[in-house]
Amino acid sequence: MLKKNLGPLKMLGFARYEKRTDVATEDLIEAALKWQRDFLNTQNGIAMHCFLGNNKGQFADAIMAVDEASFMAMSENHPTAESSQEFMALLKPETIRLTPNRILKEDVRIPEDFSCIEFGTFSPNTHFTRRTMLDISTKIEEKYLSRFSESKAHFMGQIDDTTYSEIAFVENLGMARRICNGYIQDDTCLELLGMFAPESVDLDFWYKLA
Repeated sequence: MLKKNLGPLKMLGFARYEKRTDVATEDLIEAALKWQRDFLNTQNGIAMHCFLGNNKGQFADAIMAVDEASFMAMSENHPTAESSQEFMALLKPETIRLTPNRILKEDVRIPEDFSCIEFGTFSPNTHFTRRTMLDISTKIEEKYLSRFSESKAHFMGQIDDTTYSEIAFVENLGMARRICNGYIQDDTCLELLGMFAPESVDLDFWYKLA
């Protein structure tokens, strides 16, 4: 995992994809580590990278940056870097989904002691306002997530004009699932769920591989 103390962070890029069928997982992990060391580590404003997997055999990168300009500069430099090309050659191009998230919370830092990221996206329904969403998110942190020592960080993000994200860093996969399952039994969490168009929700749990 790449980790630099660069102060408050305003962007989280989340890229999901599948490897080619002839590529061994250990070779993909090694290529991700090389890309992390040789490319991401050299990019200004990139504070964190971790390489993730899920229970469906898919993979992901989570990249945190100090601002949108730093993230976009990294994205522009990415295709020409040798380690990027080697890494990308192991993936199925048609499966790649990159989601840049503007972090809608102040003073977000790299979380400590997490091994799982819950990443969900959604489109709002007609009762939605961004201010109300953020107020409810704060209440969830104070009234629900505060019960779990395994909860390491939580914030909302904005992807575009009609798509938002909820991102949680948790100590382990088991507790991430348990905390998520408790949403439907908590009144404050149900307020947030009530702002989502149900058919738009795309949620999964990802655990660190490198």
